[in-house]
Amino acid sequence: MKNRLLEKTFRVLELAAAAEEPVSLKQLGEMSGIPPSTLSRIAADLVEAGYLVRSGPRRFEPALGLILLGQNAIFNSPLSRLANPLIRSRAEALGVNGALAGMENGQLVYLYRSDLYGPDQLNGMPCRVPPGCSYIALAILTMESGAEEGAEQFLQQESCRLTCEEAHHLAASVAEHGYLHRVEVDGCWNICLPIEYRHRFYGVSLYGRKGQGGNPDRLLFEAALLTSRIRNALS
Repeated sequence: MKNRLLEKTFRVLELAAAAEEPVSLKQLGEMSGIPPSTLSRIAADLVEAGYLVRSGPRRFEPALGLILLGQNAIFNSPLSRLANPLIRSRAEALGVNGALAGMENGQLVYLYRSDLYGPDQLNGMPCRVPPGCSYIALAILTMESGAEEGAEQFLQQESCRLTCEEAHHLAASVAEHGYLHRVEVDGCWNICLPIEYRHRFYGVSLYGRKGQGGNPDRLLFEAALLTSRIRNALS
């Protein structure tokens, strides 16, 4: 980024948004390497703009302006507007769950998840699922980097749920067949198909518990049909 001040401002926003607790200027400085005087001015400007709020002496947390910015981006994204209603409609008709997500800076970003406010989700917001716990992440990494490297990148992620052999097997399946289909020991299942939009890969997923959705072959067909409809809507 040519504008260094703008780059530093975005870095402060990213760090403040990612922090689980209000973050101090000292912590921001340690994480970003930004000089204290510059950091103080950036934080003050972001408070004035409504993107950060002071939560104590020299401590900051995300303000509603920053949260609204993210919500508007999801709501008004062409990908979300076109894909989310299709996923919701098909998932409801089948009696299963559906999701759409991408990867940014090594993190999984949900654009839609039908159980977003489900009773099993912490604080009703499951948007910070570690990539190593998501089959969508494995599908995306495979499409971006190939089966071998994609599987290795996935295995390096936090809280990986697969063994090395399982991750490589699923990545190879994505590369060969264009989809991922996983059934857990307890019968929970997940079908994920990657889609490309604006030269970036995303993952469309249908998932559920044992017995939900009926025949596995039908579910795979429905997931492929859903993804095809999304691709057509985006073209």
